[in-house]
Amino acid sequence: MNSEPSLTTSPLGLSQKAASLIPHDPAYVWRLFVTLTWTNFKMRYYGSILGYFWSLLKPLAMFGVLYVVFTVVMKQNAPHYKLFLLIGIILWDFFSQGTTAGMNAFIGNYQMIRKVYLPRIILVAAAVSSAFIGLFFNLIIFLIFALIDGVSWNFHMLWFLPLLISLYLLVTGLGLILSIIVVKIRDMISLWEVAIQLGFWLTPVMYPMSTVPEKWRFYLFINPMSGILDYSRHLLVGLGSITQLGYFYVLAVSTLSFVVGCLVFKWKEGEMVEDL
Repeated sequence: MNSEPSLTTSPLGLSQKAASLIPHDPAYVWRLFVTLTWTNFKMRYYGSILGYFWSLLKPLAMFGVLYVVFTVVMKQNAPHYKLFLLIGIILWDFFSQGTTAGMNAFIGNYQMIRKVYLPRIILVAAAVSSAFIGLFFNLIIFLIFALIDGVSWNFHMLWFLPLLISLYLLVTGLGLILSIIVVKIRDMISLWEVAIQLGFWLTPVMYPMSTVPEKWRFYLFINPMSGILDYSRHLLVGLGSITQLGYFYVLAVSTLSFVVGCLVFKWKEGEMVEDL
């Protein structure tokens, strides 16, 4: 007489055989990634009266303060300076939020990691992507300001899109590496806050690269964020300059950081679960 085979189930209520196939199903992974990304974005402003508008107000508030300081106090009269400053703050704000969210994604979801069967790297990618949604809304505000300020549009601006992708890859790669470090060294959360503050002043967020003494520009440009900011302004606002070598350097370093982040994360994720 045939008997029904017994199945051992996973935390999701699926058989081990079925669960083992889930991470390799691209459709499942994509749905999980989209769900986690949107959930992270909504939870960030859950219970807030202004909701998603907080993602717009923070960079705009900083922009307002710095714009007054540099135009009224320091008499900065460069053409389209308000756009120059705004795009720098918007891109840096994503770098700050994205790396911090990616760093905390693993330790902040330790209960999910232990109970739910999922590719763990998605947690970091979803955290960074939720910050990327905020960047998208901020770029819409920038476009409105640019239209009001009378910026002339051209097809060269499309070269900003690879820079935007490289920024996402850079932030995700750093987020993956930081998420590994912070599991073993919790002080990394505070150390990264200090690094972000220092980086804000050492990266040309408020000033053009041309104002930096030439002997220091090379060292400043080692940081790919310097190139991303400087080239984005050139393409979108028409200020500054761009070189082909520098442009591809930024793309290459950002892509490399993403690849290294993925490899290191996959290498260490088993130890990370044990250390949680």
